[in-house]
Amino acid sequence: MASVSPVYEERTMSVGRVFQRAFSAVSLNPVVILGLALVVGAVPSLIITYFFVQSGLTANNPLQPGFSMNRMLGAIFISSVINLVIAALVQGAQTRATVSAAEGHRASFGESLSAGLRVLLPLIGLSILWAIGVGIGFILLVVPGIILLLMWAVAVPSLVIERNGIMGAFSRSADLTKGARWKIFGLFLVLLVSYWLVSLVIGVAGLRAYGPGATASGLTIANIIGSAILGTIFNTIWGTIQPSLYVELRQWKEGTGVENLEEIFA
Repeated sequence: MASVSPVYEERTMSVGRVFQRAFSAVSLNPVVILGLALVVGAVPSLIITYFFVQSGLTANNPLQPGFSMNRMLGAIFISSVINLVIAALVQGAQTRATVSAAEGHRASFGESLSAGLRVLLPLIGLSILWAIGVGIGFILLVVPGIILLLMWAVAVPSLVIERNGIMGAFSRSADLTKGARWKIFGLFLVLLVSYWLVSLVIGVAGLRAYGPGATASGLTIANIIGSAILGTIFNTIWGTIQPSLYVELRQWKEGTGVENLEEIFA
């Protein structure tokens, strides 16, 4: 029998509860959430990287025979666009699975993927504007970028769950995060340090296990395995933390439990 996650009555924003919600979601529905992170997120990105490396499109040595700056820039652009679409789809699907888990339900792989596909285009638009805004903010002495990053921390789950449009999602996220941004900053800092440590461990383990020898494609076996693991971990954590933070902020601000959020996907 599925265990329903508790609805918290305490009217404070808790980073600990955000992590608890995310962990509960993975524990309740590990096959779907990890499967989305791997099959929809990590594997396609890895295939794209493999293709570009094998085709020589990512060669960045001007002295290498056949080097073309235009080809390299074109490969970077195409790869960025494809990865943007993949990231948007994973975020939408993971939001569906996490919100369902918050109610004690196990959303299927197909249901979650379908939810992501329904809002894919708005999510892509939101991701582009998010990247431009935060990027410009970081160029302007970093601090504005951090502020926008915190303000728009739950724009994606807001768009997926409330279907409020791109600008509505940005506005909704700014309202929900107001008064809790220092805590969200701490949450993101923990995630950043954790990701860096995991990357370091995987990198060191890969070097020890396989050495520096490369395959014909320019990728080592360690690169392939490590990238798949790291991509799965990243997609799982980020894909569950965002909607968990949204639910926590919504309850803190409005006293709204999670028991009715699943109805939007019916």
